[in-house]
Amino acid sequence: MESQPEDAAPTANRLCAECGKPVTTSWQDHAFQYGLGASAVDLAVRLPVRRCAQCDFDYLDEEGERIKHEAVCHHLGVLTPREIHGIRQRHGLSRPAFARITGIGEASLGRWENGIKIQTPANDRYLRLLAHPDILVLLRRFASTRLHEPSRPKFRQIEVSDIHLQRQQSFVLRMAA
Repeated sequence: MESQPEDAAPTANRLCAECGKPVTTSWQDHAFQYGLGASAVDLAVRLPVRRCAQCDFDYLDEEGERIKHEAVCHHLGVLTPREIHGIRQRHGLSRPAFARITGIGEASLGRWENGIKIQTPANDRYLRLLAHPDILVLLRRFASTRLHEPSRPKFRQIEVSDIHLQRQQSFVLRMAA
């Protein structure tokens, strides 16, 4: 990685992760490999490298990691975490409400929005459909009708009778021969 001093600029409100002193940022071209074996590809990005003049510590922070993650998403042809978050925000829904209406797990949605995981192509297509207001209107309708269905017990309930109590008292655990 070759630094370009003319790109270096003081970075407001950023402090060195090592010594706590102010850092500068220089934008540098960076190539990294995504994937394994024969299917691995090289991706190129421009990253903000933070540098501390006090202790000479260079590092990437969350912004650099976000840029790399978005490059992988673009390579795979799927929505980025910001795009997924934007779909939910355009509908004005909290994560739990969006999950309840769409049937997407709240934890999965959180992992996709935070860049911890990348959604499958099938989930990506579903998310793209959810960007259309008409689709969400239909899903809201489906979700509201399910909420008003009579609740059924999830487990079979056994009525305790005198016969059951007698069988329970006579049960003995014995050693196998």
